[in-house]
Amino acid sequence: MEILTKTIKELINNGHSQDEILNLCDKLYDMTDFICEDYPKHKTWYYQKHLPATLKAGSGRDIVFAYDETNIYGTAFIKEDENEKKICTLFVSEDARGKGVATKLVEKAMEILNTTKPMITLADYKLPMFEGLIKKYKWEKTQEVKGLYNDRSLELVFNGILI
Repeated sequence: MEILTKTIKELINNGHSQDEILNLCDKLYDMTDFICEDYPKHKTWYYQKHLPATLKAGSGRDIVFAYDETNIYGTAFIKEDENEKKICTLFVSEDARGKGVATKLVEKAMEILNTTKPMITLADYKLPMFEGLIKKYKWEKTQEVKGLYNDRSLELVFNGILI
């Protein structure tokens, strides 16, 4: 199985229809909907902030996705502004874990963000899921924040400081 990556902005630039792009964006959100347990405002953030900015030319937001001819295996929501170059959300479907999908998503995100040290945050209990990437890219934990998104976990920040 050859896994490829693309971004929503690439689809826009290649002339895909708005309906086709919005349908894909809904599917990519649906893959990540479960994280509302940790990030209660995830849906609002995605549909009211991230997606509209992604669809706007010249914004520093985009959505990367990994796929083959039949399936979508993962996604990364990214942003770049004057304060940060960040992977906001990173998800790989269970059936594709351990197959290099996260590496492909992260490398595409780093290429777009033009950094090997993008900021990324994660709930402390998810650290084991991300340790391979953290070690591979030598990301550095730079901050711990209690109660940032919920009051159940400590948010670990890598490669930056949340403002």
